[in-house]
Amino acid sequence: MSKQDNQVEKIVSKLGQKIRAVRKEKGLSLQDLARRSGISAAGIHKIESNGIIPTITTMMKIADALGKRISYFLEEEEERDVVFVHAGERKPIFTFKKGLLLQGISAKKYGDFIMTAAYAEVEVGASSGRKKMSHRGEELIYCLEGSMEFKVNGRTYILNPGDSLHFKTHLEHSWKNVGKGKAKLIWILAVSPS
Repeated sequence: MSKQDNQVEKIVSKLGQKIRAVRKEKGLSLQDLARRSGISAAGIHKIESNGIIPTITTMMKIADALGKRISYFLEEEEERDVVFVHAGERKPIFTFKKGLLLQGISAKKYGDFIMTAAYAEVEVGASSGRKKMSHRGEELIYCLEGSMEFKVNGRTYILNPGDSLHFKTHLEHSWKNVGKGKAKLIWILAVSPS
């Protein structure tokens, strides 16, 4: 068995217990999570018991219902009190947003941390999409290069190099690269306890 196979097996074997732990931490029954996610209680029970491996779509629904990023469930446990990332060792962060490249510059997952940060590159014209976003926590964006438009709670902010924007993410928000070139940002997300 290759090192990669071992890593995948290790992650899959802990998937069910991670889901169960977050569900119980939030005080949710199987039925509560079923209602929130649209996945049957029996299906969730089988996943938590490692009886079945969920599809990516099912995992996305469960993660969203639990208020977590899907990466929280798929990354290896690595809780540390200090995280140091060399410039050449930034790990890519998966995103569905086209034209957005994210590289982790902080802890891979929250663990005991309440925030995570990424170096971001946004292609010209790339955006968060038509639907406005809203979730728990706060975001802080610092513009290194280019020009980005952020709409927060109906108000528009243009970030140019050296500008920053800090907002509570329960407010509806969206973003778009409105510049003539690629935008480069430091993007920090803090998740508030639920």
